[in-house]
Amino acid sequence: MRRIDHFGIKGTITLLTGARIGGSDDVLQIGGTDLTCIKDPASGKPYIPGSSLKGRMRAELERTLGKAHGKEPCGCAGLDCPICRVFGPHKRANHELGPTRIKIWDARLLSDSFVLENKTESVNRRDTGAAEHPRTLERVAPGAKFELHVEFSVYDIDKDFKYSDPDNKEVTGKDALLEVINHALDLLEGAGIGAGTGKGYGQIKVEPGPAVRTKRRRLIPPMS
Repeated sequence: MRRIDHFGIKGTITLLTGARIGGSDDVLQIGGTDLTCIKDPASGKPYIPGSSLKGRMRAELERTLGKAHGKEPCGCAGLDCPICRVFGPHKRANHELGPTRIKIWDARLLSDSFVLENKTESVNRRDTGAAEHPRTLERVAPGAKFELHVEFSVYDIDKDFKYSDPDNKEVTGKDALLEVINHALDLLEGAGIGAGTGKGYGQIKVEPGPAVRTKRRRLIPPMS
């Protein structure tokens, strides 16, 4: 097995509604915020962890392709499984698919200007309609833009891998891997990010750029 190519995709993720991806609440203060957003400890700016993006992309693709079984990710390791080929078979050390193809970097904030908002939530009693147990959480306000940075590798064993594009046209090899990633990004946009998406949090616009061959890596050794 040999890696024969490597591509990068860059784009933007724009928040259309407030989003909260949980951080560490090391200090609890009376009257303070109960649930904070994750932030870069050096700059104090919010960011979106690559693991959060990758996990949501994979989960949505599993639901769409009928690969969601209980709470565990797909680990069938089938040669025709696009999820296991691109994202890796879950808990399957022995398989013939090779390394995970996709890498997703943390999405850093693209602008120095951003707004954090505090939103108070409560539980409504069913018998009286009264609000109880209020708590305050922190969200990144709408309008913030983050950098999308995805990379994927192509191996010689991918030449016969097939996937269908939005027009139901079958593509193979590198194009098939790229189509799986684009499909997952489309589903990510529909699903949103972070906590509370069922309440309208985390609605996003994903605008990926084209896949560009990475030139900084020497993938094939020179012939002697």
